[in-house]
Amino acid sequence: MKKALAAAAVVFSAVLVYCPPSHAVDTYAAGDAASGISTSRHNLGGTGLFTRAGNTTEICVYCHTPHHSNTLSNIKPLWNRQTEASLATYTAYGTTVAGTIINNTDLGSTTLACLSCHDGLTTFDNLVNAPGKNGVVENGTDRGWTFFTLDVVASDFMTSTRLNIGVSLSNDHPISVPYSDKVAGLRPTNTIINDIDLTTGLATSAFAYDNGNLNKNLWAVKGYISSTAQISDLLRETNGSMRVECSSCHDPHFNNKSWNEVDNTYTADNVTDLDVESNGLFLRRVGGNTGSGVCRTCHNK
Repeated sequence: MKKALAAAAVVFSAVLVYCPPSHAVDTYAAGDAASGISTSRHNLGGTGLFTRAGNTTEICVYCHTPHHSNTLSNIKPLWNRQTEASLATYTAYGTTVAGTIINNTDLGSTTLACLSCHDGLTTFDNLVNAPGKNGVVENGTDRGWTFFTLDVVASDFMTSTRLNIGVSLSNDHPISVPYSDKVAGLRPTNTIINDIDLTTGLATSAFAYDNGNLNKNLWAVKGYISSTAQISDLLRETNGSMRVECSSCHDPHFNNKSWNEVDNTYTADNVTDLDVESNGLFLRRVGGNTGSGVCRTCHNK
């Protein structure tokens, strides 16, 4: 694996002063902005709270640039990262239970965007247009920056596979797979997500659990928390069909603080408030996967 994670194993000696919220955000209302990237783990700049580099205080530069973006990748908007020149690098899911075959050439641009950080090959600082006057390199180059982490046990960062999906997608949820409501158990694409019943059959406490997030089933769509979005809004068009991509379940800009169930799994960092620790895995669904709400939104199981 190219050594983004190895570079991050140095423990950062200075801790930024930060005043965390007094209590966890456990729900959002329709119309709220799906935001918060500055305080999330996707802020790799010098003002970030977690893994960061001292070479720039910029946040968006690790993915986007207003000028001289990567025109070879067909990833928009304004992609600023190197992407693999050959899709043969990856191993797609293969054949699904329904018999759909997913090949490398099917991988959509939004999934390739995520993989350009999470494939374990491309370093965090492999940028096309570096900040300031540090140069433009078509399809990007490793800038040689050193990344630091606030983890008490730095080796945990190196050995974690959560950051490193790898080049084989055969053991993950099928990605870039056409969504067809003709497949048994998949809801129609025009289903209004907020109308889906996720509580029937569960304990009566599920209706009000976690401030009713399971009952409301709100999702972050197009930058806002929505009560009117349809399943089709979670899909992306690739090769002429509407498909499930990484971005169907995850929004890299949404610092989702509403999944209380995952909070206690974040314990390693020198940031003590769990409200800061958890990003809710950047899941689009308010309340995260409580009650398997992410899964059961599309799968009528």
